[in-house]
Amino acid sequence: MKKVLMILVSCLLILSLSACSSSNETKGTDTSSQSLNIGAISSVDAIPIIMATENGYFEDEGITVNFQPFKSAKDRDAAFQGGNLDGIICDEIAVSLYQNADFDVKITGVTDGDFMLIANPKSEIKTLDDVIGKSIAISEKTCIEYTLDKILEKNGMNPNDIEKSMIPPVPTRLEMLRNDKVDVALLPEPFSSLAIKDGGILLGSAMEQGFYPSVTTFTQESIDTKADEIKAFYRAYNEAVDYINNTPIYEYEDIIIEIVGYPEEMKGEIKLPTFRKNELPSKDEIQSVIDWATQNDLINKDLKPEDLLDNIGI
Repeated sequence: MKKVLMILVSCLLILSLSACSSSNETKGTDTSSQSLNIGAISSVDAIPIIMATENGYFEDEGITVNFQPFKSAKDRDAAFQGGNLDGIICDEIAVSLYQNADFDVKITGVTDGDFMLIANPKSEIKTLDDVIGKSIAISEKTCIEYTLDKILEKNGMNPNDIEKSMIPPVPTRLEMLRNDKVDVALLPEPFSSLAIKDGGILLGSAMEQGFYPSVTTFTQESIDTKADEIKAFYRAYNEAVDYINNTPIYEYEDIIIEIVGYPEEMKGEIKLPTFRKNELPSKDEIQSVIDWATQNDLINKDLKPEDLLDNIGI
């Protein structure tokens, strides 16, 4: 009996040690969530990310999101292609260019920033029909030019009916409009609101025409290695959208003035769009972008909408 008892005790001891070893091994291999590095040009598009950070929604999801604002697309793209960012807010044209250059980037969501066509108040332009033969300041071979072409086409006009003035830096574009150097400029927020505040005349916008060219994107490498973090990112993003859409702007206006770049004198006058919870652009929309980029000799690959989209954030 003593021998039997000793054997049973030995077995229990072995099982106990084995369980402890297994538990320690599990703890040793358990990895905490990784951080996400997100870049964007300061704009209205970034507000849900800003508010998710400010309100602690990312923290509630157990992730760290390092948001980095940029002053230019060139600097943002350099950081993205250099591997310093997991994802960025950019546009559908940029993603098609990335794919054409074998930089595997996927559109994982939409944003709600707008591009507005603003006429100089001294130009005597009152409606979109008046822009024929006038100069419009844009950035060449970008979503800005794509948006202008689509606005014109949707209103029965030809892009050749106007003179395109290529002015890539957005602040310079605004200053040229203010100083009567161009008749019209296509501007993102907050620059479009500044132009309107100066007396500029709103002729139309991307959103009015049903275009939403700005998107959130992640590299395929980040999608493969940080899938849980990206899903958590979009859960927090959606929570921030609910907050923004249901909270008076004065409660968080100081934050967006500071980070997005609205001037202090616009306090109390800022108007935000109704933000959408995350979704993907339609395949028809992406096909339109691909067709435009191909026709303008920006890409030579036979891309399909599926090559640019990933539903990880839906």
